[in-house]
Amino acid sequence: MKKNLKTQEQLELQKSEEIQASDFIKIEKNLTSLGFFTPSSKITGTPKAKTISFTTFVEGKRESASVTIAPSVLHSLPTTADQDKYFAFHKIISERRREGEAISNPVGFTSAELLRLLDRRVRTGKNYDDITAWLKRMTSTTVISESAVYLAGRKSWASDTFHVFERAVSFGRELPDGTVADKNYVWLSEWQLENINNNHLLPIDFESYKRLRNHIAKALVPILQIWLYTTQDEGVFEKRYEKFCQHLNISEYKHLSKIKEKLSPALNELVEYGYLSSWEIEKTADDKDYKVTLYHGEKFYQDGRKRLAQKATATAYRRDEKPSQSKLPLLNGERATQAKDQSQSSVTALPLTAEQDQLISRLLEHGVHQETATDLVKTMSEEVNLQLEYLPYRTVKKNKGGLLRDAILGRWTPPDEYVELKKQQLEQRENQERQKKKKAAEAEAEARRKEEENSKREYLAYLKAKLELIEKSKPKRYSAFIKDTAAKRATLENDPAHKGAAKKIHLRLFDDEESHLERSREFFNEQTFDEWSKQFNESQ
Repeated sequence: MKKNLKTQEQLELQKSEEIQASDFIKIEKNLTSLGFFTPSSKITGTPKAKTISFTTFVEGKRESASVTIAPSVLHSLPTTADQDKYFAFHKIISERRREGEAISNPVGFTSAELLRLLDRRVRTGKNYDDITAWLKRMTSTTVISESAVYLAGRKSWASDTFHVFERAVSFGRELPDGTVADKNYVWLSEWQLENINNNHLLPIDFESYKRLRNHIAKALVPILQIWLYTTQDEGVFEKRYEKFCQHLNISEYKHLSKIKEKLSPALNELVEYGYLSSWEIEKTADDKDYKVTLYHGEKFYQDGRKRLAQKATATAYRRDEKPSQSKLPLLNGERATQAKDQSQSSVTALPLTAEQDQLISRLLEHGVHQETATDLVKTMSEEVNLQLEYLPYRTVKKNKGGLLRDAILGRWTPPDEYVELKKQQLEQRENQERQKKKKAAEAEAEARRKEEENSKREYLAYLKAKLELIEKSKPKRYSAFIKDTAAKRATLENDPAHKGAAKKIHLRLFDDEESHLERSREFFNEQTFDEWSKQFNESQ
């Protein structure tokens, strides 16, 4: 009996250690699910945009959506090497959020901190250069969304142009306030901040991810979280090969042998680490394309158990309780055999989180009974949050608690006053954004104008210096130029087409220094302004 008891304790300890060993980070859901990162470790030569088209559901209606990932002229598309750093960056954010810190701009971190999370050497200069290049790529790459990016705070699909990082300042560079950066600082875009702080996030087992070596396998890990979740009851996911390649931005091949040659290393590695149990590539029913079939791996279900177990364990320890195995979520097979007789008890068994406790307290303040409030929060927490947000804009004659309960259960639509306020706030934000963009465009145009003026002055100085050099070194050629200039002026002065004030204006323009230098350029066949500018910029 003692031996069996010891064995049971060892099993519980082992399971607890496995739970703690998994290092789940939460990353912003849009970016990785939209194929932002291309499977490669190398920077491609010519920057080229990629577009991914798919179908989404908006208010129950099927709609076409697309997203274009456009690199800047100076940088290529972000790769899975950049995804590694992005995940490490989100691990830093996840740890700060677990400590109760709301994420706001700027987010500061050291390069050494990021490298240690990636198990990279902190004394290698190239690794630091890679982080600087990553910051530039993440800041300069453009995301053009056509109903493809979801904004969790506004609960809407956006059609707009975005960046991931609005700004990044590397260590040693000047910050906006004029001080020198003591670490790297990132200003997340508004939509990234909105989704992070509204928990529109995707859980990733960071330690398992880091063990992967194949770049296609790495790119698939976050996308699999979406694909496998939507088909968890069936246990299998299918996608046309053409769409599969488009999503990953990888080359498409016609022959099955070549397709398997390119994909099998990645898919086999995902099987090895348990993300998939198996996979197949075969012809579609219409025989026009191939399809990739992915079977859910044990890790998909185990990760779900581990995440909930960690959450339950953390809550239990906060309350000085001993975590119970009966509180852990069930795997898919276990759900199938026990769902009927344990569906209600499984909800009751899980301890309440701090967020759920807070929601229950808010419902009690508005007159909802304790038992009703607890049931609503456990089964409809998202709707509870929504209806609490709508409540100040509803007309309550009596029994506020009853009205709030009915609104949650009936999923009432938002009041007109609330909708109008949100519309006004959205219009105000859009107007502010337009004004901001207008000022930025005006400032950019003014900066370009000043730059062109400075370049023009430098070019005229260049021509003047050339002319002075010719005067000293080639006096005969210079004399010929002066005679040619005098002849042209005489022609202009004797031109009957110009009389009176008009003639004076033309002569004044002719005598202008800039005109004089331009004539010298033509006479001595010197560089044009464009030729000089190009040579000057290449030498910088």
